Amino acid sequence: MRLLTLPLFIFISIVTSAQNDLTRKELYHDTYKPEEIIDSVYGIIKYEPLNMMLGDKSTRLDANGYAANGFLEDYYTTGELLHKGFYVDGQLKVYKNYYPNGNMERNFRMTDIKKSKMTLFYKDGTMKSDIQYIENEALKWVDYYPNGMIEFEEEYDKSFQYYIKKANYYKTGTPENVLELQDKKKLIYLQTYYHDNGQIKEQGQVKYNKALFDYERSGIWKKFDKNGAAIGQDKYINGVAN
Repeated sequence: MRLLTLPLFIFISIVTSAQNDLTRKELYHDTYKPEEIIDSVYGIIKYEPLNMMLGDKSTRLDANGYAANGFLEDYYTTGELLHKGFYVDGQLKVYKNYYPNGNMERNFRMTDIKKSKMTLFYKDGTMKSDIQYIENEALKWVDYYPNGMIEFEEEYDKSFQYYIKKANYYKTGTPENVLELQDKKKLIYLQTYYHDNGQIKEQGQVKYNKALFDYERSGIWKKFDKNGAAIGQDKYINGVAN
């Protein structure tokens, strides 16, 4: 009996495995041409509507018409892995997309019930964006040039009412314009504009006006030439030069 039972068990396992493989191919493997799914500016955005935290609540269905659950994979028509994500009731909780060369295009993951993180990459593997979310709002966002230098960054207070920091950078990595919170109680900032050689171009105080939801220049603003020499100044009251 034991000699007969073992082969039967193996046979059943093989059949079950084959059925699972067939189901996997049917449910998990959609295929796309690279040129039809990779946007030259935004990358692979097909799956963003399915994002549980950030999407428009679109739902992915399996071959039987039910909301997809578990890990699903999609491939390029050339055979390389395009997408792997974990679906819950048809929506993505965690996922990674890939370029045809095997490098990751983006990586999204939920860190807790309200927080999530998205990292995006250029085709050569260089970081493109690093974003932290609370629910569906970006708390901190950093963009990079293809050469790896920071292009832009912004960070909000957790209430999302005002900036902690906002900055733009030249391709060389030197700052172009930096707004940084100095006094949290009074919501007073220091804003600095730079020449492309790194020297300060203009600098002064900014105050956030809660009533107008706007950032207004305040006090004395000083101006400098590319060699760092002072060339003038303006006085501002409620955002208006006097």
